[in-house]
Amino acid sequence: MIILVIFSVCISLCTNVQAGSISTPTTTSLVHNTFGADLTRIAESCFSGANHEQLTRYTVRRSIARTLGSVLNPEFLLTIGLTELRSTLNLEPLPPWKPYNNTDPSDLDLASAPTIQAYYDLKEPRDVMRSLDDDYNYEHNLTPAKAYLDKQFPATRKVFKRRFEKIRRSIELLDRKRIDKMNGKYYKANSLITETVEQTTSRRNLFRCWNATN
Repeated sequence: MIILVIFSVCISLCTNVQAGSISTPTTTSLVHNTFGADLTRIAESCFSGANHEQLTRYTVRRSIARTLGSVLNPEFLLTIGLTELRSTLNLEPLPPWKPYNNTDPSDLDLASAPTIQAYYDLKEPRDVMRSLDDDYNYEHNLTPAKAYLDKQFPATRKVFKRRFEKIRRSIELLDRKRIDKMNGKYYKANSLITETVEQTTSRRNLFRCWNATN
């Protein structure tokens, strides 16, 4: 999570830059990965001060907008990942935010879950940034931001979706063991995207974005 926040702050330094895709040596190794093309698009994206103002619906100027963006971007990734996971498993959509609960369900709770949906709800990856205890945002702030970031970075959703669907096709019967497996794949997918994000925070990428429009 810290890495994702750092990512958002770093890309905010690329002022007067238009979103685009320009090849860079820091991302070429990703093409050997199954999802390399999509990951490369993410890694090579630039996000300008004007983009941040659009992200916040022009409610504040770019300096404050960048600060808000440093929180909205990580929440966007969490929401997209879990949305695609639930969709792949044919489960109910994400529910409204609730108070954060960092207590793991007991063995009795898990054994008593009457349905796959109920079991998944107990085991779904949780984060305080997607709860009513989030210190930075209300849930309604995320809705327009998610729509904008989804448009700017469509490859992010594609990576989650394609990765989950590939695994789901290999599962004949969706039971509790498979739910646990899919949750594990969710964490790995997040790690894969985080690896891409780390390359975006490099000094080379910051200068690349600046040089693209200067």
